[in-house]
Amino acid sequence: MNDQGEEKKENLLDKINSAFIDFVGNAFGESGKEFIEDTSNKVKDFSMSSIKKFMEFSDSVLENLKLTDNEQVMKARDSVEDLLKQAGLLEEDEEEF
Repeated sequence: MNDQGEEKKENLLDKINSAFIDFVGNAFGESGKEFIEDTSNKVKDFSMSSIKKFMEFSDSVLENLKLTDNEQVMKARDSVEDLLKQAGLLEEDEEEF
């Protein structure tokens, strides 16, 4: 049920975003719509970049404080990472071969 609630929330956010872009397009024309879409993409890219850097920083801190052996801390860290990935705010790491 939690996944369904998250899906509904995401769909609602997508609908709100789409409605806002349509509103801006209707009010300010195509250039206004393009500006909002471009700004939205830049904000999302910035957010994803910031979150990735924060996760890298936190991993470094956990390692330096020798907390990587603490099962509770690592479970909490992994839970945060999973939620960020599910929300689309953190990309899956591609495994290198």
